Amino acid sequence: MMMTKINVILGSVREPSMGNRLFTYLKNNRLELEAENGIQLTFIKVGDYQLKPYNQPIPPLATPEYPNNLPENAKQWVNDVSDADGVLILAPEYDYSIPGALKTALDYLKGMDGKPVQVISYSMGKVGGLLGMMALLPVFQVLNMITLNHNLQLANIQKVFAEDGNFIPELAESEQVYYRSRIAQIIKNISHYSELLK
Repeated sequence: MMMTKINVILGSVREPSMGNRLFTYLKNNRLELEAENGIQLTFIKVGDYQLKPYNQPIPPLATPEYPNNLPENAKQWVNDVSDADGVLILAPEYDYSIPGALKTALDYLKGMDGKPVQVISYSMGKVGGLLGMMALLPVFQVLNMITLNHNLQLANIQKVFAEDGNFIPELAESEQVYYRSRIAQIIKNISHYSELLK
């Protein structure tokens, strides 16, 4: 049986993005997380695909030949995401909702039926992107994805991770243990359900 594949998707196109710190943390700890869960992690940035707002004449769900009718960059995005058994999205909150670039990227998807999805939302404030995460839920529902519970809201991300993906030196050891364990639990959760449902 093929190894369970999880896509870790950074849902921000900003440079620099605070989410890139978390993205880099996961990449730095990739081998350990993969070994602990028997999975393969693939790292994807929405910004790398240069997606335009979805402007095809027919929605993806009503297009039999989809995604072959798309531009190459959009086709690559759809194929890359659909190829995974599960999806972990790192999502900021913009104006109490979903970042436009992330919504655009999700608008292109098709064939996600039954794939589990989990979210780590983040912000530089105290709420940790909770409203942005909640705004994603109906989108996942329309895509017929299975939204897992116990998503993580990461508040004050600039006080947790440095640009190199390590914890900032001022972060107390007890807090480092907390964040490390919570993130590991998220990976364990999405891994378990991706294996179960593939």
